[in-house]
Amino acid sequence: MKQLIIAEKPSLAQKITSAIGNMKRVGDFYENDKYIVVSVFGHLLTLWDLDDYLNKEENNKKWELSDLNYFPDKFKYKIKSDTGIKKRYELIKQLIARNDVDTIVNAGDSDREGEVLINIVIYNIFNELRRKKIVTRIWLEEQTEQTIRKELRHQRPIKDTENLYNEGRARMYLDWLYGIYLTRYISINAKTTLPTGRVIIPAVKFIYDRYMEIENFVPTKYYKISCEISAKNGEVITLDFKDMKYDIDKRADAERLEYELKNNPIIVQKVEQKDVTKQPHRLFSLPSLQNYMNKYYKWSLKKTLNVAQVLYDNQYTTYPRTNTEYLAEQEKEKFEELINILSKSELINSYNCNNITLSPHKRLFDSSKVESHSAITITSKLPTSLNEFTDDEKILYRVILNRCLANFCDEKCIVAETKVTFCFKGYDNNYTTSIKGQVIRQMGYLTFENDLQNKSLAPFKEGEQYYCRPKLEQNTTKPPQSVTENELNKFFEKPFKKNINDDETTDEDYQNILNGVEIGTTATRADILEKIKNVGYIQMKKNSLIITDKGIAFINILNKLNINLWAERTAMMSQDLKKVYKNQLTINDVVASAKSEITQILSQHIDVSNEINDAKEIIGECPFCHKPVYENKKGYGCSGYKEGCKFVIWKSICGKNITKADAQDLLNPKKYMTKKKKGFKSKNGKTFDAKLYLADDGSIGFEFN
Repeated sequence: MKQLIIAEKPSLAQKITSAIGNMKRVGDFYENDKYIVVSVFGHLLTLWDLDDYLNKEENNKKWELSDLNYFPDKFKYKIKSDTGIKKRYELIKQLIARNDVDTIVNAGDSDREGEVLINIVIYNIFNELRRKKIVTRIWLEEQTEQTIRKELRHQRPIKDTENLYNEGRARMYLDWLYGIYLTRYISINAKTTLPTGRVIIPAVKFIYDRYMEIENFVPTKYYKISCEISAKNGEVITLDFKDMKYDIDKRADAERLEYELKNNPIIVQKVEQKDVTKQPHRLFSLPSLQNYMNKYYKWSLKKTLNVAQVLYDNQYTTYPRTNTEYLAEQEKEKFEELINILSKSELINSYNCNNITLSPHKRLFDSSKVESHSAITITSKLPTSLNEFTDDEKILYRVILNRCLANFCDEKCIVAETKVTFCFKGYDNNYTTSIKGQVIRQMGYLTFENDLQNKSLAPFKEGEQYYCRPKLEQNTTKPPQSVTENELNKFFEKPFKKNINDDETTDEDYQNILNGVEIGTTATRADILEKIKNVGYIQMKKNSLIITDKGIAFINILNKLNINLWAERTAMMSQDLKKVYKNQLTINDVVASAKSEITQILSQHIDVSNEINDAKEIIGECPFCHKPVYENKKGYGCSGYKEGCKFVIWKSICGKNITKADAQDLLNPKKYMTKKKKGFKSKNGKTFDAKLYLADDGSIGFEFN
């Protein structure tokens, strides 16, 4: 008898066949005397739409409020409307039905989506065939041949991942319910399409709230006194006494303190020196990797995930969609082997580390903080040279490699830290401040990832006195900064953390993450961000996320309709999903709760149509005056037309419809359409295919290559 292995992607199917060896290609699958390997390509099945349950005709699918009275008793799946997908589904069905196949192996990605994506195909076909077979699972943290062969030797019963499958389905049903019903309800009431969902709402609200903070910010003027002293080595040092700050109507008090500072000494109150052993930042989770790349390389969340996925698919790094920065304890032997290979690699020669040894440190391993996947690391498949990679792959691989080496490093990182505290005794108050310095005594992990700089201080001694040069300045308070992708990603992962810009994840943070206190998942956040950009609720401006008029209208409508799916409510739903994973709730419990909440929302009759009148979707930025470009009946035009800007991209060019996506392509920094269009017609009536590009003068050109 044979085992049918169903891979999530054709590229993985090829890796599996290579790992097995001696397999023959038969049409669209591979086979030998023991295995058959086939792949899906993404989701073959999708949930029925509401119109499917209501038996609506294709030409009569207008959204009606009365349709929202219906909830399906059971969620059903259908094959996606694509010839290639239908053909692949039928092929898998034929292979499962074969009499010489007794076991089906789920080789989906090692996450909830991979579990659901393959299992729903298997179980849907079982229902159609009215027969079942043994189902097993292989779990590929990395796609090396060694790992694939090991997993095939030690296949897991599908029962072992049943809770993950249940959580994945519960999440899919929740997203369907809130997405379908709220999108239709809001759109019908607003008389325009407003896509929504349980993760979209808190994401837009977070950016909206920051916008409102900035809009409502009232600048305040105040007086601040800074002090300069000259150390004995001649170095000029600025001391920042934070209490030397006065309201704008207290100028006399500020001037009196300035006078005191000119005529009285500042005293060195304390000099503290100690050697400190520094630890490297923990290994990367997907969120921490995305945040790092956004902070230091200005990469979007989506770009980091895409490049990380390529490195994983090519077997150079482990599975990217992980929410932990730790390794499972049972992996220690694997990492001992990896370090042995790495120590002999040419990659190490690029570091000045002749006297440094590597080992898997105990602090890296904590299974209690690993749910489905360990932290992102390199694999034992090492490139002979980083030139094998594209520029982006090279950058990301080096970042992951550096973080691994920093954590494997045996040599201690020792830093001499100095803290000097200064005191000034004023007429009615004592003021203190301090300065800090550090000198690296032993590099340790900094050899691989240097996040510290030497900052030596001038020599000070306790009791020394210095006369300063005070400076009285009038300052103005500044509004908060707009939200960055980095910040939004941290909010997704730790929505209730007070200091959201703190990069370190505490034990309490991990407890919350593992209990589901988060918004969305590591696998979906980048896509959600791109979706709310494309819908037009937010836009990128430099490196910030800015709410649009449409986004403001969206939040106002949610408020008017009493739809409270803010961070607290969405996190509660995520916790319920985690309870499904832990067998504390059933899928039916979660679905029933969602239906009850949605029914309550739908029972309202509130007019919100005026909210959206002035809110238009921003297609992009005008290349001339940099104002927003909006869609109108005949084209995509600049909103600065009243000021004389005449830039427009017409919706019909040479007989071909120019879609909103086409216009967005042309307005991106490259000014090119990503795909060639077919069927343009010249003035002579001849058809031709071409890509469009936006010329410097604002006209549209054709690229035929």
